[in-house]
Amino acid sequence: MNGDGIGKRGIRRLLLATIAVMLFGLIAATAWYDHDIRTARQQTPELVQAAFKRYGASLRPADLSPERKAMLLTIEDPTFLYHHGVDLATPGAGMTTITQGLVKQLYFPEGFRPGIAKIRQTLIAQYALDALVSKDEQLRLFLNISYLGDVDGKAVHGFADAAHTYFGKEFAALNDEEFLSLVAMLIGPNAFKPGSFAHTERMQRIHAYLAGEIRPASLLDVEYNGKQSGSLAEEALMALLRLTTDTNPHDSVHDNFPNQRFSAAR
Repeated sequence: MNGDGIGKRGIRRLLLATIAVMLFGLIAATAWYDHDIRTARQQTPELVQAAFKRYGASLRPADLSPERKAMLLTIEDPTFLYHHGVDLATPGAGMTTITQGLVKQLYFPEGFRPGIAKIRQTLIAQYALDALVSKDEQLRLFLNISYLGDVDGKAVHGFADAAHTYFGKEFAALNDEEFLSLVAMLIGPNAFKPGSFAHTERMQRIHAYLAGEIRPASLLDVEYNGKQSGSLAEEALMALLRLTTDTNPHDSVHDNFPNQRFSAAR
């Protein structure tokens, strides 16, 4: 009897100690991320200007036709115009919005390492960059600083640079298929370079998606191949991010373009 009582008291103490450690960790993490977000908000204007200074600002959203803008957002970030920097609900959106992609480049000068950094990236995207920078300015950043692979040891940044590098043209001279070829690269710039088998296959799937012939099977089905779910680690991370951010956008691309069909020349 005494042994049972001591054992039960020991279990209770262990549970209480475990809960206390978890609460302390949660409070400490909350305080750290709160400070990090405040710092990011202070740095945002300077970081945006530094990015334009480094990569240029030759392209503006107005340089995209309405159809090309719709193509870009449908593929890269379906609810960009409506979400608050994060979207973990829309099929085909993936775990990284345009806003989160910009956070990688602006706020991680030493490089972004997947994993725990995803939490910081997501919080900054929602509470700093998206909160302070208009969608139009975010899209302008995206057009000018996006990483589009390495060629001859030189990093290609921005759609204007990519148009010269891959097609020998000014951005304004690209046809729809060439523009779409650059958009197709974004999920893996060096793996999906124009002319490669992987790029050709991805373009076929993108054409089918834009034509309404296929639909993404899940949030992570960014290659439109029927992927139903992520790894255990990815699913756990997404569950955590859904608890700490507003991850449900106000609308979706399918609601805004219900009958839209795109016909980039093949």
